Amino acid sequence: MTADIYARLRDLAAAADTKPKDMRPVLLRVTTDLFVLHASHTAQEVRLYEEMASRLIDDADDVTLALVAQKLAPCADAPAEVLRRLRARGGAAARELLLADRQIEKSELREIAANGPVGDACVLASRADLDREIASLLAGRPEREVARALAANAAAPLPAEDMRLLISRGREDQDLAKTLLARGGLGQDHLALYLSADPEQRARLLIIARAAGLHSIGRPEAASALEPAACAKLETAALRQKRAAFALCLAEIVGCDPLCARRIVEEDSGDALTLTFIAIGLPQEIAARIFLIAFPKVALDRFAFQRNMDLYDTLPRRDAARVIGAVTGDSRLTAALVRAQGKRATPAPSFSTSGLSTPADGSRDLRDYLAAREAKR
Repeated sequence: MTADIYARLRDLAAAADTKPKDMRPVLLRVTTDLFVLHASHTAQEVRLYEEMASRLIDDADDVTLALVAQKLAPCADAPAEVLRRLRARGGAAARELLLADRQIEKSELREIAANGPVGDACVLASRADLDREIASLLAGRPEREVARALAANAAAPLPAEDMRLLISRGREDQDLAKTLLARGGLGQDHLALYLSADPEQRARLLIIARAAGLHSIGRPEAASALEPAACAKLETAALRQKRAAFALCLAEIVGCDPLCARRIVEEDSGDALTLTFIAIGLPQEIAARIFLIAFPKVALDRFAFQRNMDLYDTLPRRDAARVIGAVTGDSRLTAALVRAQGKRATPAPSFSTSGLSTPADGSRDLRDYLAAREAKR
């Protein structure tokens, strides 16, 4: 601090007691501005600022205290007594210090991370200088708000085990899932968040799923098509036009939680449902009929419908199972297909919009409808 600045600070200190009470918050802001102009200070300068600020804090309003705390928090030699008194006032000032004060003891940060109030833990989760220990303690807390704040902190060090923990919670928390996806660095663990991903992220996740299955190239596709009885059950459920009942039927076939199946069914684009159909071995023709019967929003959108049907041609069943197994949190579907590698699959009926074959009790309307769609292209 230059001599003239120090002199001004000293003059302000001398005049503090003579100023009206409503001017004291202004004096606190001005003296703080002078103090933080330089990164380092002499012991005399620190002592003078401490004496003056301590006399003014009690008369300052919450807004002033928050501004002062924000300016002092990154200051390495800010007077400890001033910081203590600011934190004791609570509110926004205490939050500003918790967010950036480097003088807070590591043991105190550890205690806040493990057992502190939710609000404090959320602020702590946003610090730019978190270390792995504190981040891990925060990741282990049950509160959604803390998990979201930690995920939103791009500077937070999240090793694989902590990221997996947050991702597993992201299956049930769309806000958390979107935040985790926005961090970037997508990998296999992020497949579990497919339902919350945007189209670009989904495309990337499918690339990751395919890459994970590269070791299976050259092996025959696993397992046979879904049993006819199960296909008929699923199609019958679709005919009832009740999403909840259809989701329950799908959950039974997939072997997943009904709520998860409901989220798959309710997903607007139909992508996740198509991946599920591929994973369980539902023939493409039946999948197309189900979309036409029960999901008109997808079926009547030519591009959405074709995109979903194209997945049958471009995505191996084992890779679809890898995604859906991650989404449902149950790897048994993926594991079953992996164990079945080497077994010749019964070829699933190939779907074509021209010359579409229909079952004995099928409908000529379906064939005519799809033919009309082709004619409009």
